[in-house]
Amino acid sequence: MRLLAPVERVIARVLTPSVVVMEPRPCRDRAQALVHKYAVAGTAWAVLPIPIATSLGLTAMETHLIYWIGRIYGESPSSMDVAMTAGGLELASLALKTAAVEAANAVPVIGWGVKGAIAGSAIEALGQVVIRHYEEKYPGKVS
Repeated sequence: MRLLAPVERVIARVLTPSVVVMEPRPCRDRAQALVHKYAVAGTAWAVLPIPIATSLGLTAMETHLIYWIGRIYGESPSSMDVAMTAGGLELASLALKTAAVEAANAVPVIGWGVKGAIAGSAIEALGQVVIRHYEEKYPGKVS
């Protein structure tokens, strides 16, 4: 698991929400902004020509995203929750990765863009589902 240590450090530095206290905003707005940042980062990560690290890096980003959305809504997911989430995301990423590799092989140069678009869209969709979950649990919560 030490293979992911550099990825985790980059994610923590670049994507972790700042702790600067500002005027209260709806949790939904804060979470939406975070999801968009992760989608852009995931798109960039997916176009890197690193075969296995792409899937692991995207899974780490998605898990980190889910954790921080929970924190925005005032929850603190346990390490077991995070581990189960990561395992499920890695399994789900296999289907997306297969589709992305097939698309990339069909059109060599443009295929890299297709992989990025698939990764960014998947992260965006995942984030929206998590936000919807927390909005149903805490409607209109402000933080």
